[in-house]
Amino acid sequence: MTATLPDDLREVFARCTEAELVTIDEQGRPRAQAVTPRYREGGPCIDVAGGGDAAVEDPHVALLFAADGPVVLVQGTAYADDGLHVRPERVYAWDGNDADAEPRLFDTHLEEVRSGHNEEPEIPHAAPAGGRGHWDYRLDGVSSGLLACVGPDGFPFAARLEVTPDPRGGVLRLPWLPVGMPLEEGPACLHAAGGGPCVHGDLLDGAEGWRVVPHAVA
Repeated sequence: MTATLPDDLREVFARCTEAELVTIDEQGRPRAQAVTPRYREGGPCIDVAGGGDAAVEDPHVALLFAADGPVVLVQGTAYADDGLHVRPERVYAWDGNDADAEPRLFDTHLEEVRSGHNEEPEIPHAAPAGGRGHWDYRLDGVSSGLLACVGPDGFPFAARLEVTPDPRGGVLRLPWLPVGMPLEEGPACLHAAGGGPCVHGDLLDGAEGWRVVPHAVA
C-alpha cells in the first residue's frame, strides 16, 4: 500500500526515528510504547524495533508518527518474522495546526477515502472496566499526552492531545479530540508528555465530554 501514498507521507515514514506503537493485549486493552520505525521506500510494510519485536496478542495495531510535517496514523496488521512488521491497512494524515481540519484518509480498498472518516463495519471490543477511578497526585500536572484506545472497527487509534486534570472528579478530561478520531467507550491508556505518568483506565463520554477514568498509574 505504501507505494501509492503521497510523497509527503512516505517522507514522514522515512525520516522519523521514533513512533508510538499501539497494540491490544489479551484482555482487549490498548498498550502504547515508543519504537524505532524502519521504512524502505515503496515497501509493503513498516518495520519496528525497540520493544516492538515480539509477537503481538492481536494483529490489529497502530503506529503514530507525530514529528515534523503531517501527523500520520497508520492502522495495520502486524506479524513477527525476525522483528515486527506492520502492513498498513488504513492511513490518516492531519495537515498543519488546524485542530478542526478533516484528515486525509487512505486505505487498501480505495486510494483515498473522500469522506475523511473510516467506513469499515463495527467490531465488538472490550467494554469499560467500570468502577471508581484511582487518582494519583502526579496527574495534577498533566497537560498533554498520547491517548490510545480501540476504535469501533477493532483497530487501535492514537492521538496526541491536551488534557485537563480534574482531581475532584477523579478524571482526566479531554477538551479537544481530532476530527476523524473514531471513539467508543472502552479501555484506554494515556501517556503524559515529557516523561510523565502512564495511565490505564476507561475512556468514557458524558454531558461534560470525553474523559479518562484512571485505574492504574505508573
